[in-house]
Amino acid sequence: MTKTTINSPQSPHWVDKVVEQILAWQKKQSVKKLHVDDMKTPSGRVHVGALRGVMLHDIVAKALQAQQQSTKSTYVFNDMDPMDGLPAYLNEQEYQQHMGKPLCKIPPPQLDKSGIDFSQATAAEKKQYQQAKSFAHFYALDFIAAFRQLGCSQKIVWSHQLYESGQMDKVIKIALDKTELIKQVYQKIANYELPANWHPFQVNCEQCGKVGTTLVTAWDGQQVTYECQPNKVDWAQGCGHQGKVSPFGGTGKLLWKVDWPAHWVAMGVNIEGAGKDHTSAGGSRDMANALLEKVFESIVPFDIPYEWILLRGAKMSSSKGVGTSAREFTQLLPAELGRFLFVNKHYNQVIDFDPQTMAIPDLFDEYDQAAQIFWQQEPGDERLGRAFELSQLKTVPKAHFLPRFRDLALWMQHPELDLAEEFEKIKGSALTKPELQVLADRQHYAQLWVNRYAPAEYQLGATSEIPAAAKQLSAAQKKYLQQVDQLLDSQANWDPQELQQQLFELAKKTLGARQAFQAIYLAFLGKKSGPRAAWFLLEIDPKLRKQRIKEVQKKQ
Repeated sequence: MTKTTINSPQSPHWVDKVVEQILAWQKKQSVKKLHVDDMKTPSGRVHVGALRGVMLHDIVAKALQAQQQSTKSTYVFNDMDPMDGLPAYLNEQEYQQHMGKPLCKIPPPQLDKSGIDFSQATAAEKKQYQQAKSFAHFYALDFIAAFRQLGCSQKIVWSHQLYESGQMDKVIKIALDKTELIKQVYQKIANYELPANWHPFQVNCEQCGKVGTTLVTAWDGQQVTYECQPNKVDWAQGCGHQGKVSPFGGTGKLLWKVDWPAHWVAMGVNIEGAGKDHTSAGGSRDMANALLEKVFESIVPFDIPYEWILLRGAKMSSSKGVGTSAREFTQLLPAELGRFLFVNKHYNQVIDFDPQTMAIPDLFDEYDQAAQIFWQQEPGDERLGRAFELSQLKTVPKAHFLPRFRDLALWMQHPELDLAEEFEKIKGSALTKPELQVLADRQHYAQLWVNRYAPAEYQLGATSEIPAAAKQLSAAQKKYLQQVDQLLDSQANWDPQELQQQLFELAKKTLGARQAFQAIYLAFLGKKSGPRAAWFLLEIDPKLRKQRIKEVQKKQ
């Protein structure tokens, strides 16, 4: 991460503005050390939306560190939370017995039943997941790998370790001692009246191990009295056990709205933003702030309320398995591009990310423009150039040629084209070794986009199924395709240029070049045009080619 233009007047990026605000707040509050934190409950495969919070806090922490500030940066996995729902990809019957238990106490899923694609994973990666200590640990590993790939370097904190180590004991006692005050805060902030026997703590039932089904009914200053209620919630069944236990050392956890500010106090957190769902009026952020001031008597952390990232307009959910996972997202784009998506957009603006549109080529175009502005190769919004700078994982690269992604996505499907030569024409000189590497890297991601998401006009490879457009073929065109098949079989190692000439000669003798070449493209692409025919045909698997031509003959 470069340190050249942080907070420069010529760089009005939102990160620099936030840093300026934090430093002013720090001075006003007389805060000595800054601690940036973010949290997540690992209830399943983590969606790409959760990356927004990780990225926001990471980039702010790094910008503060670049200002010579003593800044700690952490990420908490709330693995003491109960399992209260199952993603669609997990077997409900298999996990029914664990509903209501803390996520850190539930065994991890098997690789092939986890909802995570391990087909490209190395043996070492698979082994790491197979050695996961819990359900929460398993899915947290997947998320950690994703945000580490994007350059986020927060220290990982496990909530169960905070509780078990005794680090949360002091705040637990404060919360239980001030239960009546907490009830007053609930009433004032959320207009919610709590039952007379309510307490802000849940015990891990000593008999069934569930936390989501227990209710603490009394606190004597040393122990809590609790009962595990069979019908407390509709997603888990309690065992009916009643008992008395110390609330300290990991025997249970504070309820979520109290747990959040309690974590801030126990860890010394003083900077933490939250998503839109938490920051609405009367929501969990307002509640946490009020509890922090009234109950824990501590300074409210600097807030950075941020918007969601949407996929086709829908908010994503880890527990329901909705949306592109963080792992899938990091496979779609180079790390710098993934980082750019989050850094470039202001945190209070929605990111609508849909890879099944032109969103990925558009993102590459904007990134390339940002690079050229930063390198002073063209005039433009300096905020955009700053976003390019902040998107780099290490040092900012020196100016170099960037092949346009959307051109590459098309040209690489024309096997007759030499990609390096085509882009050298645009550059006006030979590509350097680093530029050839950039080209190779981008070709990899362009291939992924074409294979999985690109609109039909960007897909120029032979289809796996016979196209509907093949029904347009005339009898003469079908006969030409049979002759093409025989021509290809007549020689083992065709030179593409020679084959192209032979295809042309055959077309002239039969139905004419235009109708002949359209027959090839309609049969294999479902379109009337495509890459140069000889190169295209030689790229097709011979079994697929023969099967397709047979199918074409039967098509009415």
